[in-house]
Amino acid sequence: MSIRPVRSSEPTQNAAAGNVVLVETLRLAVPLHIAELRDRPTNVLVAIASRSASVVGSMGDVLQFHSPKRGAAAEAFNALARGLAAAAIVTHGGVTFAGSHWCTVDACSGPDADHPQPDVTPS
Repeated sequence: MSIRPVRSSEPTQNAAAGNVVLVETLRLAVPLHIAELRDRPTNVLVAIASRSASVVGSMGDVLQFHSPKRGAAAEAFNALARGLAAAAIVTHGGVTFAGSHWCTVDACSGPDADHPQPDVTPS
């Protein structure tokens, strides 16, 4: 698995990258989730990523702003880390968020690197 810092001109990437605690914690948490999820079927991973996106979409602001609801930030963070991990496993070429790139290809040097073509087996 590869984790590489990536420079981005996207404003949202730069804003998230400015949150050092979030970025550094994701750099630890996403690989742990990848290790846990790696052997799950693709349809399960897609469902995990979809659920995670729903949680982050509805609660993601608590990662930037304080929430009086106990555990809300932890729930949003875990959904983000788990969703990124699931997406990194099923997406050809991995995923990039807040200046970090996660990929299951060991030799990956970043999002623009050459990746071997996925082995697609008809069902």
